[in-house]
Amino acid sequence: MEKIHKNEDAVMGSKPQVKDLLAHMDPMIYLAGTADNTSEMLSYLADMDPAFHKLQLVRSLRKGLREELSIVIEEHVEAYLKEQKGKMRSENPLDFIVEKITTGDRFSGFVDEIRKNMESTVQDITDHFDDEIVTGMFANYEDEQTYNVSPNDSNESSLNSSLNQSGLLFLHPAQYHNIAKSLLSRKESETWIDSLNVLLAVTPGEPVMQECWCEIRKGLRECLFEDTPEIFDKSLKVHCKLLTSQVHNAVKEAYLNLLDALAGFYMSKRLACKIPIKGENIDLKSCENIIRIIKILVDFKKELPLLWIRYPERFIDDMVEATFSIMALNLSTRDSKQMTVLDMYSLVDPQASWLRRWVHGQWGRSKTFSAMKSNSMVLLHSVSFCIKHLENLAELSQIDTGDVLSPSVVAHLRFSHSINLILTVLGFSDGRKLFPVNVPSKEELVTMQGIIQSLIRAVNSNVSKFMNTEISNLLQKFCSQDEMRSWILCDAGIVELILQEVSNLERMQEKLKEPGGELEIQIPSTYFQAVLLILESILSTQIGQKYILLGRKRKSSSRSSLSGVTSSPALELMNLVLLLLKSKHSSSDLKRIGISVCCRLLSSPIGIHMCAEHPLIKSVMQHLKDKNKSVSLQKQPQGEDFRASEPLHLSLPQSLPLLTALLMTYKGVFLLENEGVLALALMQVLPEMARNGNLHAKILACVCCSLQGCSVVGSLKVIQPFWDILCHVVKGEDLMQRPPPEEEREEAIEAAMAPLLTLTATYQGTQLVFSEQGLMKAISQSLFSASEMLSEMHTIALRLLACSTSVLDSVAFLQASFGYQEQLLEQQYHVKFRDGDSVIVDENSVLRNHILVKSYLMGGSGERWLPPLAVDELSASGLLPLFSQYPPPKDYIPEKPIRSMHKKQNEVWRFLTDTRHGLHDIGWLNHCRKAVRTMLASGEDIKSWLVMDIIDRAVRALLSSAEELLPGSPVCLPTSASVTPTSPTASSPTSTINLLPGTTFSPASPPLPHIDVGSESQPLSDTQYAAVELLLRYGGEIQVLNANGNVRENLIEVLKYAESNILLSASNKCDWFTMSIFLIYGGNVDRCRCALANMSGVLVGGVLWPSFSDSLTDSHEIMPGEITLVGIIHNVQLVLSIEIPNLYLALQASDVCLWSVVGEWVRCLFLSVLPWVEVCHYIILVLLQGPDYAVYFLVALLRHLKGNINKNAGSHESLTVFQTNVVNGWRAGDHLSFMEALSRRHRRAVLPAIISPFYKLRHQHTPQQL
Repeated sequence: MEKIHKNEDAVMGSKPQVKDLLAHMDPMIYLAGTADNTSEMLSYLADMDPAFHKLQLVRSLRKGLREELSIVIEEHVEAYLKEQKGKMRSENPLDFIVEKITTGDRFSGFVDEIRKNMESTVQDITDHFDDEIVTGMFANYEDEQTYNVSPNDSNESSLNSSLNQSGLLFLHPAQYHNIAKSLLSRKESETWIDSLNVLLAVTPGEPVMQECWCEIRKGLRECLFEDTPEIFDKSLKVHCKLLTSQVHNAVKEAYLNLLDALAGFYMSKRLACKIPIKGENIDLKSCENIIRIIKILVDFKKELPLLWIRYPERFIDDMVEATFSIMALNLSTRDSKQMTVLDMYSLVDPQASWLRRWVHGQWGRSKTFSAMKSNSMVLLHSVSFCIKHLENLAELSQIDTGDVLSPSVVAHLRFSHSINLILTVLGFSDGRKLFPVNVPSKEELVTMQGIIQSLIRAVNSNVSKFMNTEISNLLQKFCSQDEMRSWILCDAGIVELILQEVSNLERMQEKLKEPGGELEIQIPSTYFQAVLLILESILSTQIGQKYILLGRKRKSSSRSSLSGVTSSPALELMNLVLLLLKSKHSSSDLKRIGISVCCRLLSSPIGIHMCAEHPLIKSVMQHLKDKNKSVSLQKQPQGEDFRASEPLHLSLPQSLPLLTALLMTYKGVFLLENEGVLALALMQVLPEMARNGNLHAKILACVCCSLQGCSVVGSLKVIQPFWDILCHVVKGEDLMQRPPPEEEREEAIEAAMAPLLTLTATYQGTQLVFSEQGLMKAISQSLFSASEMLSEMHTIALRLLACSTSVLDSVAFLQASFGYQEQLLEQQYHVKFRDGDSVIVDENSVLRNHILVKSYLMGGSGERWLPPLAVDELSASGLLPLFSQYPPPKDYIPEKPIRSMHKKQNEVWRFLTDTRHGLHDIGWLNHCRKAVRTMLASGEDIKSWLVMDIIDRAVRALLSSAEELLPGSPVCLPTSASVTPTSPTASSPTSTINLLPGTTFSPASPPLPHIDVGSESQPLSDTQYAAVELLLRYGGEIQVLNANGNVRENLIEVLKYAESNILLSASNKCDWFTMSIFLIYGGNVDRCRCALANMSGVLVGGVLWPSFSDSLTDSHEIMPGEITLVGIIHNVQLVLSIEIPNLYLALQASDVCLWSVVGEWVRCLFLSVLPWVEVCHYIILVLLQGPDYAVYFLVALLRHLKGNINKNAGSHESLTVFQTNVVNGWRAGDHLSFMEALSRRHRRAVLPAIISPFYKLRHQHTPQQL
């Protein structure tokens, strides 16, 4: 026999080789249902099957090719080389040689020989099919052919070892009839075992294709009812083999047969004794067969969703429908003492994990819920059992792990399975349609809200610690940052149920307070932990945050303001956390969860707005002071709530998350600074974040909005590491052995630049970065050194400079400090072409050109052309010339329309003319608002010569109302005034405006005696002089200033007057409001003085005039920048998060702080952001409509930019795009209706938040008196 095998193996295409290939292809042929596409199957196997090269036929063919064609290949290669004389052609030589070989006679002869051998072999196998395939399966070559189907008496297969290893047997149909007959007959167990062994050895899908499959199926089911372990095991293995086969019909039949077998235990009185009894101990060994069947079914159902899209849809329908039909078995029988199929499932899979996988996709979800609707008893029984179990809840110490389960453990497993099933159904809209459920024991229908309320009542009852943990974990998993599911929990009223019970416990604890004043918590910590975890999961969503902060709303999508919020669940939640932090017996985990809940609340603008003044925040600040040895202890004022006077049992590391949450918001930073603990908080948080490597750019942006915060950041030297990391990334000095791909490298550079870009996006951040404590030396070296001009660090330094010069204050500061414009022009000069004046266009020259234009020309849309930042943004048609000396080419300045000398008699002009002799009081102000609104809504612009008259009269009208006066202001009510609409340079000789008590001033009057700008005032700083030059150029371009020699001196005089007589302190920032007033009044010094003096006496002046509000630090409890960032930007975040939450999330998604840019817009009154006419509209709207319109104006502007913001949300380039993109198409008049709607909804909350700092006087002295 060995000789026979060796002789056959020597011939390519021999019988063993062909049989080996057939055995390997058999599963694919069965899966395809045909053998017509064997060529495609072979190609697939060759590409995908790693064992394909081990086939005997494949190895034989490779060996033959090497022996027959190696000589031919060498000949063709030598001939090719001789022909080319050692040189290679441009095309691939391999293709040329292969083509020569395959078209040769030697190869054709080789192929013909293999084909003949294969054809003769296949014909021989076909002629003797029974001998070769069917009857020779268990026979030797010397033995006679036999029909014995038992492998126990056979020796070696007639097929080769590959076929045996694959476990495939080919049986005659008559043999399957014998198997069916033996399985159904009550013979000896050995007969059944032999039949089952054969079924285990045959091709998995073969028995299902037989006519006698029904009998075989029934016999396999009967084997599952046998008590003999071997028979049950082998029958179960046959089913498992069918379930894992590639034949779809076999899988379906095996699954349905297992379900029928499971039902058979309940249908047969003989087998019913194997089913456990309800309410008794369950011996798992006594019902082992049932549990094993269910275990196989559950495991299969978990894997089915991965494959069921490949199955025929009718197969899936049959399997899904049969699943729920079996689970609903006996559920309607009330008197049944046996555990139902659904109950048995709970023992195997208490988490109902298979159902979660079934409903994960839309296709499977529709099938599953449709079947559940048809078999409604499954959901009904689950709901009924859950409610009953929760109503009769008892303590469960722990889950037994032995072979015997107690009734309490079984009841808990049943509850766990039922509630998981219910929550899975509630997680989807199609599932929620199955509710309400008619539970017989309840008078009313059970809704999904009722089920969730039952869970919370069980937690509130605090009967079982184990159940508290279980329910909190379930609801956490259910909510899991899903907005709709969070709304389901909120709509069920669980927040109110929890906080109501907590408030009752808190009142009880107040009664139990010891005489010494120490608060003892008697309630187990597991209850508080469960409650806090549930609330934290709700707070992880936007809807949940709004619900807890704003209270109950009718719809999840309903928008409402803070105006109607009288009491918030958030405050009660903060009270609970404070209660826990003051207890000595609270565990560290409980405190950690409580602080995490507070951080969730404070991360929202609504949360920080509502909770910033809570006693918990004050206690944390006092705790921070007490923990620091350098700060003296301060006593609490008498009469405060006891919660605010007791010390916190909290370590500094535990308080870090809460301090971090405060430092991530503008309001939190200024709150810490007002309390005098900002430096202490930064000293604790920043080093810890730096050590952990998660010092986020946003926290730096918020911290650096404060002068004290900037000072602390500089002293901690946290900026230098950012530059070092950036240098390492650029130079590739990392631990990676191979350089990263270019895209990954660019992404790493952008991520490393993010903190520095965030800092340079603000003026104070730019000062810090370009200081000795910052990176002045490193950046100057990269920017201006000739040796660095071609390096990548030079490009990065230019990008940082481009970010800085997007802020007008930074432009003036950098030019005054470094003279960067001249150095950049010199660099542009050195990269010019030798034979001309044109500058070479590359990445750095384009960046320098952008910086030079942006820092020389001011203006919004239509007032200047801002060149792009990158080379790839240049277009050949719109390429503006690069230059190497100032002024820039005229190509960057759009042509201005010729100004008409005729003044159009519009609505505002007529109103001002008609009322020039009337009383200018609040009534006049209302009529003026209507006239301005009508004009803006019509699409007409208000010119500067009308704006200055509106300002004069509107301020005078505001001064006549005590409610509009700035607290502590010396300005008294004017007696008379009259101003007529004039041209930009004219003034009315009759205008009289009160500046100080008993003092009047008009343009015709001589200067006030105490004002001597030339002698008494301090000289302006170099930064302010640079800003003056910038503004004068802008005023000339927009044609509001006359080109005479006194304009510069007049502007300097007005600035000195404001600084010496109104601000009374030299600021390191430029006074853009004063300069804007100078432009509005056309350079008229006297009227500018009058306007500024009067503006300093009204509340709206403190909002419109950032430099003035910053100067009130000595007289009011106001920190520099607080009105702009806390008063305006914080309220913009607040309104935006309520009105347009998607836009707010897009702004928050960036890894840099875009709100810093918005804050700088407000500080410079939108100069170089909007056109001049829109800057005037902003001033007029805020002056006439109220300080809160600064917020609504910004919200409307951000909504106008929503397309660009959403497009770049989360991108590293979001900050650059936000700074450099020109605001096109903005008109305030087009958004008036939206602003008015915002005012109606939010004024009662926003307006007090903006002006309340002005009412906090340090003393009853004015800045001038001081």
